[in-house]
Amino acid sequence: MGLQKHIPAQPAPDHGVQHEKHHAALTLLRVLMRQCRAKARLEPFEACALLQNAPHEGAQPYADALLRVLVQGLSHGPVIHRVGAPERSFDESWLLALMDAISRDDRASTAFLLRARLPLHLRRHVGWLAAQMMQRLAGPKPD
Repeated sequence: MGLQKHIPAQPAPDHGVQHEKHHAALTLLRVLMRQCRAKARLEPFEACALLQNAPHEGAQPYADALLRVLVQGLSHGPVIHRVGAPERSFDESWLLALMDAISRDDRASTAFLLRARLPLHLRRHVGWLAAQMMQRLAGPKPD
């Protein structure tokens, strides 16, 4: 019986999505996740090597490779909701936090986020794929 008040639930905070490109990244990941489950297994080293030799590719191949590597790296695969879903899964929030840390060039937070969820052999690959995806979503660099 205590003196607890019943406080109505508040809407979930924005989870740190401050930039339009983070919203675009989440939408892209949600679209690609539907196709990802039907694709063949992809070795992380092979994916990174192929994409490194294709510097003019857009964000989509990097996002696709990122999801396919995460399917192997996370014990039950990433939980990615359908496009337009109002809520975010823990995995989506983690990916957005990782992308935000990469965008801010916050290496300590990036390393922490990668270490918290991934086995050692996948951390560098996932970090590189996420960074390349974010760079391509930001648009071309001025000359």
